[in-house]
Amino acid sequence: MKPNIFFRTAFTFAIIVFLITACDKNDDSPEETTPSIPSSILMKDIPGGSFTMGGSNAANDAPLVNVTVSSFKISEKEITNQEYIEFLNAAYADGWISVELQQTSDPCGAYMEKMVLGKGDAPNAGQIYLQLGETGGCTSGGEPEHFNNRSWIYFNSTNNQFELLDDTKANWPVNWVKWYGADAFAQFYGVSLPTEAQWEYAARGGQQLEYPTDDGTLNETKANYNGDVPGVYNPTGHSIEVGSYSPNPFGLYDMGGNVWEWCLDYYNANFYTDAAIDPINLNSGTDAKRVRRGGSWNYHAATLLTYARASDKEDRGNNHFGFRIVKNE
Repeated sequence: MKPNIFFRTAFTFAIIVFLITACDKNDDSPEETTPSIPSSILMKDIPGGSFTMGGSNAANDAPLVNVTVSSFKISEKEITNQEYIEFLNAAYADGWISVELQQTSDPCGAYMEKMVLGKGDAPNAGQIYLQLGETGGCTSGGEPEHFNNRSWIYFNSTNNQFELLDDTKANWPVNWVKWYGADAFAQFYGVSLPTEAQWEYAARGGQQLEYPTDDGTLNETKANYNGDVPGVYNPTGHSIEVGSYSPNPFGLYDMGGNVWEWCLDYYNANFYTDAAIDPINLNSGTDAKRVRRGGSWNYHAATLLTYARASDKEDRGNNHFGFRIVKNE
Protein backbone atom coordinates (compact mmCIF):
# COMPACT_ATOMS: atom_id res chain seq x y z
CA MET A 1 0.00 0.00 0.00
CA LYS A 2 1.43 3.44 -0.96
CA PRO A 3 1.61 6.08 1.77
CA ASN A 4 -0.94 8.80 1.30
CA ILE A 5 0.01 12.32 0.25
CA PHE A 6 -0.50 13.72 3.78
CA PHE A 7 1.96 11.24 5.29
CA ARG A 8 4.60 11.90 2.62
CA THR A 9 4.25 15.69 3.05
CA ALA A 10 4.50 15.47 6.85
CA PHE A 11 7.51 13.17 6.63
CA THR A 12 9.29 15.50 4.17
CA PHE A 13 8.59 18.52 6.39
CA ALA A 14 9.99 16.70 9.43
CA ILE A 15 13.20 15.86 7.54
CA ILE A 16 13.64 19.52 6.51
CA VAL A 17 13.15 20.76 10.08
CA PHE A 18 15.64 18.16 11.34
CA LEU A 19 18.28 19.23 8.79
CA ILE A 20 17.84 22.93 9.55
CA THR A 21 18.08 22.27 13.29
CA ALA A 22 21.15 20.11 12.85
CA CYS A 23 22.86 22.76 10.73
CA ASP A 24 22.09 25.41 13.35
CA LYS A 25 23.55 23.26 16.11
CA ASN A 26 26.69 22.56 14.11
CA ASP A 27 27.24 26.19 13.08
CA ASP A 28 30.61 26.96 14.63
CA SER A 29 30.89 30.51 13.26
CA PRO A 30 31.93 32.79 16.15
CA GLU A 31 29.53 35.41 17.40
CA GLU A 32 30.92 38.91 17.48
CA THR A 33 30.87 40.23 21.02
CA THR A 34 32.07 43.51 22.44
CA PRO A 35 34.96 42.99 24.85
CA SER A 36 34.41 43.96 28.47
CA ILE A 37 36.32 47.02 29.61
CA PRO A 38 39.38 46.22 31.77
CA SER A 39 38.28 45.20 35.27
CA SER A 40 40.39 47.93 36.84
CA ILE A 41 38.22 50.65 35.26
CA LEU A 42 35.49 51.60 37.73
CA MET A 43 32.48 53.40 36.26
CA LYS A 44 30.64 55.92 38.42
CA ASP A 45 26.89 56.50 38.05
CA ILE A 46 26.14 60.14 37.29
CA PRO A 47 22.46 61.03 37.72
CA GLY A 48 20.89 63.07 34.96
CA GLY A 49 19.86 66.64 35.61
CA SER A 50 20.14 70.27 34.62
CA PHE A 51 22.98 72.63 35.39
CA THR A 52 24.43 75.97 34.41
CA MET A 53 27.17 75.34 31.89
CA GLY A 54 29.86 77.89 31.15
CA GLY A 55 31.44 80.80 32.96
CA SER A 56 33.74 83.76 32.57
CA ASN A 57 37.06 82.66 31.06
CA ALA A 58 39.92 84.23 29.15
CA ALA A 59 38.76 82.93 25.78
CA ASN A 60 35.22 84.25 26.27
CA ASP A 61 33.88 81.09 24.65
CA ALA A 62 31.71 79.68 27.45
CA PRO A 63 28.53 81.76 27.87
CA LEU A 64 26.26 80.80 30.76
CA VAL A 65 23.53 78.45 29.49
CA ASN A 66 21.13 76.00 31.08
CA VAL A 67 21.83 72.45 29.90
CA THR A 68 20.17 69.12 30.68
CA VAL A 69 22.05 65.83 30.49
CA SER A 70 20.71 62.30 30.76
CA SER A 71 22.16 59.90 33.32
CA PHE A 72 25.42 58.20 32.33
CA LYS A 73 28.43 56.39 33.75
CA ILE A 74 31.95 57.83 33.64
CA SER A 75 35.26 56.26 34.56
CA GLU A 76 36.31 57.11 38.07
CA LYS A 77 39.88 57.85 36.98
CA GLU A 78 41.83 58.69 33.86
CA ILE A 79 42.71 55.66 31.72
CA THR A 80 46.09 54.31 32.80
CA ASN A 81 49.10 52.96 30.96
CA GLN A 82 48.25 49.41 32.02
CA GLU A 83 44.64 49.73 30.89
CA TYR A 84 45.73 51.09 27.53
CA ILE A 85 48.24 48.26 27.15
CA GLU A 86 45.42 45.77 27.73
CA PHE A 87 43.52 47.43 24.89
CA LEU A 88 46.55 47.49 22.59
CA ASN A 89 47.28 43.80 23.01
CA ALA A 90 43.64 42.84 22.40
CA ALA A 91 43.37 45.19 19.42
CA TYR A 92 46.64 43.86 17.96
CA ALA A 93 45.33 40.30 18.22
CA ASP A 94 42.14 41.40 16.44
CA GLY A 95 44.07 43.02 13.58
CA TRP A 96 43.05 46.53 14.55
CA ILE A 97 46.51 48.05 14.86
CA SER A 98 50.07 47.93 13.57
CA VAL A 99 53.38 49.33 14.81
CA GLU A 100 55.35 51.42 12.35
CA LEU A 101 58.47 53.55 12.47
CA GLN A 102 57.63 57.09 11.40
CA GLN A 103 59.27 60.48 11.42
CA THR A 104 58.02 63.01 13.92
CA SER A 105 59.33 66.33 15.18
CA ASP A 106 59.32 68.71 18.11
CA PRO A 107 61.26 71.87 19.02
CA CYS A 108 64.47 69.81 19.23
CA GLY A 109 64.11 68.70 15.62
CA ALA A 110 62.99 65.67 13.60
CA TYR A 111 63.47 62.09 14.74
CA MET A 112 62.14 58.60 14.10
CA GLU A 113 59.74 56.97 16.54
CA LYS A 114 57.55 53.88 16.64
CA MET A 115 53.86 54.67 16.35
CA VAL A 116 50.68 52.65 16.83
CA LEU A 117 48.36 53.05 13.83
CA GLY A 118 44.81 51.91 13.22
CA LYS A 119 44.37 49.41 10.37
CA GLY A 120 41.74 47.34 8.61
CA ASP A 121 38.22 47.98 9.87
CA ALA A 122 39.41 49.72 13.06
CA PRO A 123 38.10 53.21 13.85
CA ASN A 124 40.31 55.95 12.40
CA ALA A 125 42.23 53.42 10.28
CA GLY A 126 45.49 54.85 8.95
CA GLN A 127 45.76 57.37 11.77
CA ILE A 128 48.26 57.35 14.62
CA TYR A 129 46.78 56.26 17.94
CA LEU A 130 49.84 56.54 20.17
CA GLN A 131 53.49 57.46 20.13
CA LEU A 132 55.57 54.78 21.82
CA GLY A 133 58.25 55.22 24.42
CA GLU A 134 61.78 55.08 23.05
CA THR A 135 62.33 58.84 23.29
CA GLY A 136 61.18 61.56 25.63
CA GLY A 137 60.70 64.53 23.34
CA CYS A 138 61.37 68.22 23.95
CA THR A 139 59.56 71.11 25.56
CA SER A 140 58.22 74.06 23.56
CA GLY A 141 61.35 75.91 24.67
CA GLY A 142 63.64 73.33 23.12
CA GLU A 143 64.84 71.66 26.32
CA PRO A 144 64.76 67.87 26.68
CA GLU A 145 61.65 66.74 28.53
CA HIS A 146 61.96 65.52 32.09
CA PHE A 147 62.63 61.78 32.06
CA ASN A 148 59.20 61.04 33.57
CA ASN A 149 57.42 62.65 30.63
CA ARG A 150 58.13 59.94 28.08
CA SER A 151 55.52 57.51 26.84
CA TRP A 152 55.85 54.44 29.08
CA ILE A 153 54.49 51.94 26.56
CA TYR A 154 56.68 50.05 24.11
CA PHE A 155 56.22 47.16 21.68
CA ASN A 156 58.22 43.99 22.34
CA SER A 157 58.81 42.59 18.85
CA THR A 158 60.10 39.32 20.30
CA ASN A 159 56.73 38.26 21.65
CA ASN A 160 54.56 40.80 19.78
CA GLN A 161 53.25 42.27 23.01
CA PHE A 162 52.86 45.82 24.25
CA GLU A 163 54.56 46.25 27.62
CA LEU A 164 55.61 48.86 30.17
CA LEU A 165 59.07 50.38 30.13
CA ASP A 166 58.76 50.80 33.90
CA ASP A 167 56.32 48.75 35.99
CA THR A 168 56.01 51.56 38.54
CA LYS A 169 54.22 53.63 35.87
CA ALA A 170 51.35 51.15 35.41
CA ASN A 171 48.83 53.42 37.15
CA TRP A 172 50.03 56.68 35.67
CA PRO A 173 47.60 58.10 33.09
CA VAL A 174 48.36 57.03 29.53
CA ASN A 175 49.91 59.97 27.70
CA TRP A 176 51.12 60.70 24.16
CA VAL A 177 47.70 59.46 23.03
CA LYS A 178 46.04 61.14 20.06
CA TRP A 179 42.30 61.77 19.91
CA TYR A 180 42.18 58.94 17.38
CA GLY A 181 43.67 56.55 19.92
CA ALA A 182 41.38 57.64 22.74
CA ASP A 183 38.34 57.24 20.50
CA ALA A 184 39.50 53.82 19.28
CA PHE A 185 39.92 52.60 22.88
CA ALA A 186 36.35 53.68 23.67
CA GLN A 187 34.88 52.12 20.52
CA PHE A 188 36.72 48.84 21.12
CA TYR A 189 34.81 48.44 24.39
CA GLY A 190 31.48 49.77 23.12
CA VAL A 191 31.64 52.98 25.12
CA SER A 192 32.46 56.59 24.25
CA LEU A 193 34.52 59.61 25.08
CA PRO A 194 32.49 62.07 27.16
CA THR A 195 30.67 64.87 25.44
CA GLU A 196 31.76 68.31 26.52
CA ALA A 197 28.51 68.76 28.44
CA GLN A 198 28.87 65.39 30.19
CA TRP A 199 32.43 66.20 31.15
CA GLU A 200 31.56 69.58 32.66
CA TYR A 201 28.47 68.24 34.43
CA ALA A 202 30.57 65.47 36.00
CA ALA A 203 33.41 67.87 36.87
CA ARG A 204 31.06 70.21 38.74
CA GLY A 205 30.07 67.36 41.03
CA GLY A 206 26.39 68.30 41.20
CA GLN A 207 27.36 71.48 43.10
CA GLN A 208 28.33 74.01 40.38
CA LEU A 209 31.95 73.82 41.52
CA GLU A 210 34.45 76.33 40.14
CA TYR A 211 37.23 73.75 40.19
CA PRO A 212 36.63 69.98 39.93
CA THR A 213 38.12 69.20 43.33
CA ASP A 214 36.62 67.91 46.57
CA ASP A 215 35.24 71.35 47.52
CA GLY A 216 35.61 73.52 44.40
CA THR A 217 38.77 75.28 45.56
CA LEU A 218 42.25 74.75 44.19
CA ASN A 219 45.73 74.52 45.67
CA GLU A 220 48.72 72.21 45.35
CA THR A 221 47.16 69.66 47.74
CA LYS A 222 44.09 69.18 45.50
CA ALA A 223 45.43 68.66 41.97
CA ASN A 224 48.57 68.15 39.88
CA TYR A 225 48.99 71.45 38.01
CA ASN A 226 51.56 74.18 37.39
CA GLY A 227 50.61 77.00 39.74
CA ASP A 228 48.64 80.16 39.18
CA VAL A 229 50.79 82.06 36.68
CA PRO A 230 50.45 81.33 32.94
CA GLY A 231 53.56 80.50 30.93
CA VAL A 232 55.80 79.44 33.80
CA TYR A 233 57.98 76.51 32.80
CA ASN A 234 58.40 73.74 35.36
CA PRO A 235 61.41 71.58 34.36
CA THR A 236 60.60 68.90 36.94
CA GLY A 237 56.85 68.63 36.37
CA HIS A 238 55.15 65.44 35.18
CA SER A 239 51.97 63.42 35.53
CA ILE A 240 51.58 61.13 38.53
CA GLU A 241 49.55 58.08 39.53
CA VAL A 242 45.81 58.53 39.00
CA GLY A 243 43.73 59.01 42.14
CA SER A 244 46.51 60.71 44.11
CA TYR A 245 44.21 63.53 45.28
CA SER A 246 40.78 63.59 46.90
CA PRO A 247 37.84 63.02 44.51
CA ASN A 248 35.13 65.53 43.67
CA PRO A 249 31.60 65.07 45.12
CA PHE A 250 30.71 62.58 42.35
CA GLY A 251 33.69 60.45 43.39
CA LEU A 252 35.79 61.32 40.33
CA TYR A 253 39.56 61.77 40.51
CA ASP A 254 41.82 64.15 38.59
CA MET A 255 39.09 65.93 36.67
CA GLY A 256 41.42 68.89 37.05
CA GLY A 257 45.14 68.54 36.32
CA ASN A 258 47.39 65.54 35.71
CA VAL A 259 46.57 65.18 31.96
CA TRP A 260 44.17 66.92 29.61
CA GLU A 261 41.15 64.76 28.76
CA TRP A 262 39.89 64.35 25.21
CA CYS A 263 36.15 64.82 24.65
CA LEU A 264 33.92 63.59 21.82
CA ASP A 265 32.87 67.05 20.58
CA TYR A 266 34.46 69.16 17.92
CA TYR A 267 35.31 72.58 19.26
CA ASN A 268 33.17 75.55 18.28
CA ALA A 269 33.44 78.82 20.18
CA ASN A 270 29.76 79.52 19.45
CA PHE A 271 28.26 76.09 20.04
CA TYR A 272 26.60 76.68 23.41
CA THR A 273 22.81 76.95 23.29
CA ASP A 274 20.48 77.68 26.20
CA ALA A 275 18.00 74.93 27.20
CA ALA A 276 19.90 72.31 25.20
CA ILE A 277 19.37 68.62 26.05
CA ASP A 278 22.38 66.30 25.73
CA PRO A 279 24.22 68.65 23.35
CA ILE A 280 27.08 67.35 21.24
CA ASN A 281 28.92 69.03 18.39
CA LEU A 282 29.76 66.53 15.64
CA ASN A 283 30.28 69.23 12.99
CA SER A 284 34.02 69.45 12.34
CA GLY A 285 33.83 72.95 10.93
CA THR A 286 36.90 74.39 9.22
CA ASP A 287 39.40 73.73 12.03
CA ALA A 288 38.41 70.11 12.83
CA LYS A 289 39.68 70.40 16.40
CA ARG A 290 38.38 68.24 19.25
CA VAL A 291 37.67 69.56 22.72
CA ARG A 292 40.00 68.74 25.59
CA ARG A 293 39.18 69.59 29.19
CA GLY A 294 40.62 69.76 32.67
CA GLY A 295 44.11 71.21 32.34
CA SER A 296 47.23 69.20 33.14
CA TRP A 297 50.39 68.98 35.22
CA ASN A 298 52.11 71.71 33.17
CA TYR A 299 49.19 74.14 32.83
CA HIS A 300 48.14 76.92 35.19
CA ALA A 301 45.09 77.17 37.44
CA ALA A 302 42.74 78.94 35.01
CA THR A 303 42.78 75.93 32.68
CA LEU A 304 41.49 73.72 35.51
CA LEU A 305 38.24 75.67 35.92
CA THR A 306 35.26 73.38 35.36
CA TYR A 307 34.14 75.60 32.48
CA ALA A 308 37.55 76.28 30.86
CA ARG A 309 37.68 75.05 27.25
CA ALA A 310 40.58 74.02 25.02
CA SER A 311 40.98 72.13 21.76
CA ASP A 312 43.49 70.47 19.48
CA LYS A 313 43.80 68.62 16.20
CA GLU A 314 42.90 64.93 16.38
CA ASP A 315 46.48 63.94 15.54
CA ARG A 316 47.97 65.86 18.43
CA GLY A 317 48.91 64.21 21.71
CA ASN A 318 52.00 64.49 23.88
CA ASN A 319 53.04 64.06 27.51
CA HIS A 320 50.00 65.84 28.91
CA PHE A 321 47.17 64.38 26.78
CA GLY A 322 44.99 61.56 28.14
CA PHE A 323 41.30 60.68 28.52
CA ARG A 324 38.53 58.92 30.41
CA ILE A 325 35.45 57.10 29.10
CA VAL A 326 31.65 57.27 29.34
CA LYS A 327 28.91 54.67 29.06
CA ASN A 328 25.55 56.13 28.15
CA GLU A 329 22.45 54.73 29.86
